[in-house]
Amino acid sequence: MRRVPPEVEGLDAAARALGGALLGPREITAALGFDPIAVLTPAEQAAVTRLPFGAADLELARAAGEMLVLRVPRDPEGPLTMLRLAARLRTGLDPAVHKGVGYLLRPEWTIDDQPFAAEETCTVGWRLVRREPLAETLNRAYADQERVLWERVHGERLLAAAWDWSRSVSTDQGYAALGEFGPHGLRVIAYSRAVRFGTLGVCAQR
Repeated sequence: MRRVPPEVEGLDAAARALGGALLGPREITAALGFDPIAVLTPAEQAAVTRLPFGAADLELARAAGEMLVLRVPRDPEGPLTMLRLAARLRTGLDPAVHKGVGYLLRPEWTIDDQPFAAEETCTVGWRLVRREPLAETLNRAYADQERVLWERVHGERLLAAAWDWSRSVSTDQGYAALGEFGPHGLRVIAYSRAVRFGTLGVCAQR
């Protein structure tokens, strides 16, 4: 007999508190075609069936324009990597990232060559995430910033005119950055830690 995935306690109240800024089990199921709770282990399910944020956290999150996101490490077929997620979304990544991207004197590389895109997955859990980079992190090199599926469901394209640093290292020892989410999909490129420009920053999460 198939086990029915548990409900997330307080999720409806959280959705109301955030004005619908939520990417949870129902939204993921609608966008990706599988129940994200059902693919979790019993221990992982226990970790996500109670929200780690209280009413005060959610009130501050709404004021800051944050959204509540459920992160899962796999789909029914296996690890939910960047490439696997893009395949499920079909238009998740800009086709240009499969043809090669580079800048200045650095050689071009494709997203398909990057181990982080084919191997790394999210750690399971709930996070409150900003839609755009923190203003104080823009136009700073990576070290300075360390110191200081959404559009499909809500009709809102995140990072449409900005870039977000990640901690994923590319084959040429840059750090992956994602942004300029246009009609063709999300762009991905890797920059050295010294790169900075006015729309590259950090989308804080907690």
